[in-house]
Amino acid sequence: MSSPPRDPGEVLSQDVVVVLVNPLHPGNVGATARAMANFGLERLVLVDPLALDLERARWMATSGKGVLNRARIVGTLDEALEGVSFAIGTTARKRRWRWPILTPAQLGERIHHEDTTAILFGREDSGLDNEALARCHAILRIPTGPKASLNLAQAVLLTVSRLHDVARTRGWTPEKDTPVDPDSEEGHRLQIPKRSPAKRVAPLGMQHAALNKTLDLLDRTAYGRGMNREQVQVTLGQLLQRAQPSHAELEILLGMLAKTRYAVENGADEH
Repeated sequence: MSSPPRDPGEVLSQDVVVVLVNPLHPGNVGATARAMANFGLERLVLVDPLALDLERARWMATSGKGVLNRARIVGTLDEALEGVSFAIGTTARKRRWRWPILTPAQLGERIHHEDTTAILFGREDSGLDNEALARCHAILRIPTGPKASLNLAQAVLLTVSRLHDVARTRGWTPEKDTPVDPDSEEGHRLQIPKRSPAKRVAPLGMQHAALNKTLDLLDRTAYGRGMNREQVQVTLGQLLQRAQPSHAELEILLGMLAKTRYAVENGADEH
């Protein structure tokens, strides 16, 4: 029996995570929180923010102070992606390997078919590096003119506003409740409840671990010695994402990899 349709508003607030990787300017962090609050998103994660001045960020956040107050600050991207099943990275540069490319409108549809989606935005001067993109299943491209130059907060605003538009076409009507003062004790205590989805895809961290173990195993073979590791990493990552393996399925795969590695290293079957 199919699961009941998910409430589009809950998808926006509970199941979409905006991740800023090494943001440089506190004003962009605050403006990001403001854009998220305007369009119904609540989950913000900052990865190793550089010299973050929270007071300056709050000055730019205005109505998004509640989102900013509840933001998670973590040291690594792996921490930011805990519990995430689908990750997409934003980039305007051409990349060597062919990740699937989605527009904000296409992403707006995709989030309603995933358990938890993370949208990664890189630092203002350099964007996301290849290591960060290697953890993503797809690339987000914002349609622009030929001379476009978006800053971080603008890119977030354009993206989340499109997600909001798609949610409305799916029947969501935002409630006009009396807002909670984001600087009040209640605003600081507010927690977003996490939905327990009927279908639980293995989290991205577990998928990444299986991918790394596969690459390490291939490194011990003739195939691995002749492969381009980055290309294989992207290809296998896309394959895992399309398969949407469960936790139990990845446990089986990890067991297979462990036994295969033992056989490769010892030249015999394990008894």
